[in-house]
Amino acid sequence: MNTIDKKYLQLTRQVTVAIGDTDFNRQLKPSAIMGYCQDIATEHAELLGFGYNDLLEKNLTWVMIRMSFKVIRSPNFGETLTITTLPERPKNLDVNRGYYIYDADGALVIAASSKWCVIDNDTHKISRLAPVTDFLADSDYVPFEPLDNANLKLPTLSDSDINNEPAVFSVQVTDLDQNIHMNNARYGDVVLNTCGIDILKEHHISRFDINFVSQLFIGDKYEVHKVQKDKTTLIESRKLDSDIVVFRAVVEWQQNV
Repeated sequence: MNTIDKKYLQLTRQVTVAIGDTDFNRQLKPSAIMGYCQDIATEHAELLGFGYNDLLEKNLTWVMIRMSFKVIRSPNFGETLTITTLPERPKNLDVNRGYYIYDADGALVIAASSKWCVIDNDTHKISRLAPVTDFLADSDYVPFEPLDNANLKLPTLSDSDINNEPAVFSVQVTDLDQNIHMNNARYGDVVLNTCGIDILKEHHISRFDINFVSQLFIGDKYEVHKVQKDKTTLIESRKLDSDIVVFRAVVEWQQNV
């Protein structure tokens, strides 16, 4: 079991897995994992003094640009989980935040990481993080990562890889977050729907990586391409009738036992 030094910035919360957080196997969905992490990150930023309202006063907004998680064991409906989050030392333009999800016995079941930046609300350009986080010392931040190779930049799918008809979706009101664009956690459901029911009947997710490239707004239509290579699913979404990439994802699967 991983342990976390109490001296580092951290927040710990408990959550009980609801039936809506699970798939037909009653295993935790990617969107639920992403939602748990997003919720505790939002709460922690508020407590640390650089939350949504704090940034809004500076005409800035937090944006998650990448996320990775590794599933050691998939939690089931009804389990009580303990989630701890710790931010890593910020770089000039982005910062990684780690998450550790434990079961009731204290065993680590999910390790996750997300990469965030702040953007100017008017120009939508990325802003430097120093004015947001400079009141904290480097020694305040955790010096280790929750999993290897987290938040990698994923490659684009080549046209030769894409040989099937894409699934087409449109952004609905229930997809939106407080910034009036598609909530990052909703992409977890899009990925799961694209992977399909057949692979889920005999497998569970062991690793999930996603890059958020372009924002989607109400009414936007987007297509999702899937390439299956053994036990790895490669996914790329583009705005409909456009070369503009919305997101890329890689899902690794493990056989159920």
